[in-house]
Amino acid sequence: ASDLKGYSMVQDSIITLSPDSVIDIDLLLNDTTIFKEVKDSINNDTLAIDSIKADSLLKSNVDTVLVNKSDTMVKKVVPQKPVVVIPKSVIELNKIYSDYRKYSEWAQERWDDIYLSLSEIDMKSDYYKFVVPLTYYSKSFDEASSIDSWFPRDILVNDSLRKASMLEIGMPHMQISSEVDRRINRQLLDFYVQYPQLVKKNETSLRGLDFMSSEDMTSAHREDNIISLIQNNAGFDQMSDSELLVLKPNFWSYGGNGYLQFSQNYISENWYKGGESTKSLVSGFTWQVKYDDKQKTQFETKLEWKLGFITAPSDTVHTYKANNDLLRLTSKLGYKAIQNWYYTLSGEFQTQFFSNYATNSDDLVSALLSPATLNVGLGMDYKFVKDGKVDLSVLLNPINYTLYSVRSDKVDPTKFNIEEGHKRENVLGSRINATLTWKIIPSLLWESKFSYTTNYEKVFSEWENTFTFVVNKYLSTKLFVHARYDDGVTKEPDQSYFQLQELFSFGLNYTW
Repeated sequence: ASDLKGYSMVQDSIITLSPDSVIDIDLLLNDTTIFKEVKDSINNDTLAIDSIKADSLLKSNVDTVLVNKSDTMVKKVVPQKPVVVIPKSVIELNKIYSDYRKYSEWAQERWDDIYLSLSEIDMKSDYYKFVVPLTYYSKSFDEASSIDSWFPRDILVNDSLRKASMLEIGMPHMQISSEVDRRINRQLLDFYVQYPQLVKKNETSLRGLDFMSSEDMTSAHREDNIISLIQNNAGFDQMSDSELLVLKPNFWSYGGNGYLQFSQNYISENWYKGGESTKSLVSGFTWQVKYDDKQKTQFETKLEWKLGFITAPSDTVHTYKANNDLLRLTSKLGYKAIQNWYYTLSGEFQTQFFSNYATNSDDLVSALLSPATLNVGLGMDYKFVKDGKVDLSVLLNPINYTLYSVRSDKVDPTKFNIEEGHKRENVLGSRINATLTWKIIPSLLWESKFSYTTNYEKVFSEWENTFTFVVNKYLSTKLFVHARYDDGVTKEPDQSYFQLQELFSFGLNYTW
């Protein structure tokens, strides 16, 4: 009996052993009935039973094994591997966590969408305790101390309940879910315990609060001043007009770019391949205004000016000639349809500044408002903006009106899609206009503009590309590539409708 350590007898003769317990097996067989059949089968005269070391002997998770080693019978207690049972509550909690992660990822993507319409998100009044100033609510402690929906009722508790019920007065169509409210109260209770110093208000301070009606909630973002709707808040400190600073959203943005570029080419008179020395100067100015209310409406207008001159040694009449002359004004008004698509009304006007003459002649080729082109179209605009690096706009106008005009009587109108003897030409058709701004690398910017206009008999298309290699804030190198196709004009038999202009220059550049 002195060798027996850590076991106890129970009604069903089950012996419970603590870890590393050592018992005398003969004493065990004499004192318990559970091993009676084993005892009867053992010859006590010839068999000696040694003590054993057992980890545990349990009713439900152990097996007993008798091992005969020569003259010694050893009884081992073999523990069985426990069966792991996951509680249903744990499985349900894991599902709640998984669903919440999926919802939070979806909500984050929605809020990151710059074209998200906030009016599409319904207001959830169940969570008003999280959006009003941090307040102590006694109901949190009442629910925590309750037993099967019972909690003590005394004068203080009843007064708190009466005050809490007053919060729901004047709040039409607000059905607070009891389950949501219970979880919110549990979260608030944890916050009260962890950060009591941050709880500055009590629910009694909300008794005089005036709530907005459901009509005010739905119409405030359209026409009402929200500040005026909550001025009568007796529970909050009032500020004087001189202390109140109201920041209004600014939906307008402005920007522009200006540059002055030079290029020079020298060829000696005895150069083996011949040629002429030339100098060129090209300048440009761009100013752009945009309006975006981040919901439905977008408006943008852009003014462009390009002017370039080049020396003409082979021209005996003119020392300099204009090789790049453009004045263009474009405007677009869009109303959001779906995703990145906008119903759009667009307009574009284009002409030039100075007169241009034929080589070795005073024949006028083009001049101010000769030609002048006006495009007005109705269609849809697709816009794609990414990380401030890519800005793409593709405008599709199934209905487009084009007006070609020549003001000067000295300019040949047939070179500008106008019939001989006329000064104006009205064309109805369709148009595609795409613009792209792509910052390929921090020091390389690609600006592209492509247009395709047709009346289903003739085609006029242009593709302008400007590559800007930035040296620093004020210096840059520019490469201009301008391709053009027009099968509505007269041409020489050996010429093509396809035209190309290219210029590479270095000089001043400034962007704001």
